[in-house]
Order: sequence, then structure tokens, then C-alpha cells
Amino acid sequence: MYKKQLFYLVLIAGIVRLLAAGMLELGNDEVYYYTYALHLQSNYFDHPPGVAWLIKLFTLNLRLPQEVFIRLGSVVFATVGTYISFALGKRIKNEQTGWYAALLYNASIYCGVIAGTFILPDSPQVLFWLAGLYYMVTAVQYATENKKIPPAIWLAIGILNGLCIMCKVHGVFLWGGFGLYVLFCNRRLLANPWLYVAALLTAVIISPIITWNIQNHFVTWNYHSNRVEVKQFALDADGFIQTILGQLFYNNPLNVVAIVIALVVLKKKVTLAKEVKQLLLLCGLPIIIITTLVSLFKSVLPHWSGPGFLTLLFVAAAWLDDKKAQEPVASGRTPWLIKSSLILIAVVMLGGIAFIRLLPGTIGSKEEAQYGEDDFTLDLYGWRQFGADFIPWYQQQVQAGAFKADTKIVCDKWFPAAHLDYYAARTLHIPVVGVGELNDLHHYVWLNEQRPTLQPNENALCIVPSNYPLQPDKIYENSFTGARLLHTFTQTRMGQTSRYFRVYLLTGFKGQESTPLNIQ
Repeated sequence: MYKKQLFYLVLIAGIVRLLAAGMLELGNDEVYYYTYALHLQSNYFDHPPGVAWLIKLFTLNLRLPQEVFIRLGSVVFATVGTYISFALGKRIKNEQTGWYAALLYNASIYCGVIAGTFILPDSPQVLFWLAGLYYMVTAVQYATENKKIPPAIWLAIGILNGLCIMCKVHGVFLWGGFGLYVLFCNRRLLANPWLYVAALLTAVIISPIITWNIQNHFVTWNYHSNRVEVKQFALDADGFIQTILGQLFYNNPLNVVAIVIALVVLKKKVTLAKEVKQLLLLCGLPIIIITTLVSLFKSVLPHWSGPGFLTLLFVAAAWLDDKKAQEPVASGRTPWLIKSSLILIAVVMLGGIAFIRLLPGTIGSKEEAQYGEDDFTLDLYGWRQFGADFIPWYQQQVQAGAFKADTKIVCDKWFPAAHLDYYAARTLHIPVVGVGELNDLHHYVWLNEQRPTLQPNENALCIVPSNYPLQPDKIYENSFTGARLLHTFTQTRMGQTSRYFRVYLLTGFKGQESTPLNIQ
């Protein structure tokens, strides 16, 4: 019944995402994850390797390095996610619930833009989360009907949950939700040996993460635990408010309204099987609650709770289906709330692209030394322009004898190092070398091992965007003997200055590119 509508939905949404993926430059995180794909590992400083595999796959092993291909996996996976959302909604209730779930999925800024257009660890994680949830619901329905759960379903649960965790460690909340369901709602499943086979299969799939961390002093564990561990109970009201507002925005305020209403009336007015309700709540609520509670004391990123809101969208879809069933047929098929939600995400996408590309100058600082600082739009704008200016200048300086043809670029932080890597150094075939602390360099500590090293007394270039200001002579005083300004590039947007790029020559490298791998 909904095949035609579903086809047009994924076609239109896919085209819009594909255009956005090609029009916008890579953001800080995205271009950093591109560096993951330069050298595949079983785990990385910040995350498991799922996003690296996705980039490798859809760029044909980096043979197609343009932004649209780097993001193509996100767009394709969001398309598949739409179909899985429909299938899951249909399974928990009916086709109309599936249709509403597919619409709500595409109306979610988290699912449709953050994970569905940009390339992030969430991009593959969302797909595997949805697929894993589908088979968990299927298993619960079999158990509720006192039917034997086919081994294939257990194997699918184990594999998909393992792949979900291999994209982002938040995937453990999916197993956690299912485990809570088994413990509190259906202990009979504890007697099923296939439950343990599925868990073992997940453990085998994620074992490379554990092995890598053992070999690297549990660097990922330490990094993320420091981000979420509450060491003192001092309320951070600003952080809490930012998290709440961020969750509302990322998950589309109208979607969140539908979720809240559905949860309020869930017990009496949402016709879902009791067991399915329990599973959806136990898989969705914990990650939202924990993220929100941590935000009371520490800064968190609102999209961390995205999979939880995604899970609860199916409760909202079921409620909307019930609500629609009470209305006259002549009122139309799609509820006004979903229509409004889709309009909102369209406005956000089109307005966001226009704002980033057409904003005159900068919304950040106007002080020359830090021009553009705090302007988030510059993370997604101006890097192509800088590369187009810097590359011929570099080549001219080499010809003029100002520095050697293989002069490296150094940076003390993973951003803007990754942007410089992708938009400038990649074309010139020169390495960007991380010089600094592990917690600043992140994956660049490992990239340094794969790239030509700086030799004693060697000179290097340091490029300082004014929106990330620093003083090279102070930052690198322990690594180089001196720093000299060579050139300043003025960057404009719509005819007005947006920021400056200052290029310094660092002279006389003293040795040791980065600190040893040791986190306390």
C-alpha cells in the first residue's frame, strides 16, 4: 500500500541529502574521520573503526576523495534506514505506523542530517541500531506468542549489535536495553542458549576494540571516561540547558513533542503489545536519561542520546496511527504534526546551507588577531578557497627557494590539522605532522607513525587560521628554534573578510614530534 510513497520519500530525501553533501565543505569532525580512512585500524583514539570502513567503501578506497563521496555512505545508509524504519513500524503495529515511522525518521535532524548527510560514527551506527532493534522486536514477538525463536534471529541480533558497537561504543545501550527486558520482563529467555550465542558473537565482533585498547594503554577508555566521569557534584546549569535545547533541536522539536505525548498516554491510549512497549522503552530511555543526568555536572554532546530518541519515534508513530484512526477519512493520511516536522527539517537544511554559504563575512570576532573566532560556520566554509590560494603559493615559494619542495606542515591539534590535511597537503603530497600532546593530537599520534618524520634541524610550515588563534613562537618553543611569518591570506565570504590564514616558517626542529602514548 505504501510502496510508492516510500519510494518517493527516499528519492526526494536522498536527492536533497546528496546535494547538501556536495555543496558543503567537510566539518571539523568529518574531515578528521577522513584521516581514519587513510590508515585503517581496528580502533582509533576516539572511536571504533565503523566510520573509516564506510568512507573507504564509498570512496572506492579513497579513489574518489571529493566531499560528496566521503559523505555518500551516510546518504545511502539513511536511505536504507528509512526502509528499516518502515519495516519496524509495520512489524510492531501496521503499515501506516511504518509509514509514519519512516516520515519521522526523515524529519529527525539527528537521523536525516547529522547521521544521514554528514559523515560521522553515527552514520553507520544508526543503521545497525535500527536493524538490531528490528530483530530484537521480532525475537520478543516470537517469545510472546510462545513460538521458538529461530537461530537466525539470534545470530542477526549478535552480528548487528556487534557492528553497532564497532561504529560507536554507545551501541552497548542496545544490548543493555535488551538485557533489561530479559531480566525484568521475560526471564524465560535466560534459559535459551541462543541468547548467550548472540552475546558471544557480539563479543567476538568487538574484540578488536578491546585488543587495540590493551595494546594502547586503554587510551579510548580513558579519554571517554574523562569526558563523562563526574568527579565533583557541582551543578552546571548552562551545560544542562544547552543539552536539553540541543536534544530538542537535533531530534526535531515536533518529533520530541510527539514522543512526549506518546509516552504520557502510552499505558492507556497507544495500542502496542505490552512486550514491545517495554522493549522500546528500555532500549530508548536509558541513553537519554544518562546523557541528560551527566549534563547536570559535565559538558556533553546532545547527539549522544540520538539513538534513544530514534527508538522512541516508533512509540510516537504508533500513537499518531491511533490518533489518525479516530479522525474522518477525508482529513487525509499524514498528520499535521508530521507534515510540520518535515517542513521544519527542510527549512533547517536549506536555511543552514544558505546561511553558511551566503553569510557576509563572519558572525565571530572582528579583532584582527582572532578574526572569525567562535564562528561555527567557518568549520564548513572557506577551506576550499584557502586550498586554492595556498597550493599555488606553496609551489611558487618552492621555485623561489624560500623552502624545500617536501617541507611539511605541522599542527598541535587535530583541528585544524585535518582540514589542512584534506584541503591543502593532500594535493601537494606533503604530510601534516602532529607536534604536541596526545589529548590534543588524537589520531595524529598514530598518523605520525605512518608518515615521514621530522628530522633534527628540519624546517616546517605552520598555518594558523585566525578563528583558531595561537602564537607559534610560544606553542612550538620547545620543538623549534624559531618562527617567522611568511604570508597572510585574507579570506572573504560574499565580498567581506571572514578570517585570515597566517603561514609561518618554523626553523630548526629540536626532536620528538609528539608525547609518548601514556594517559594517566
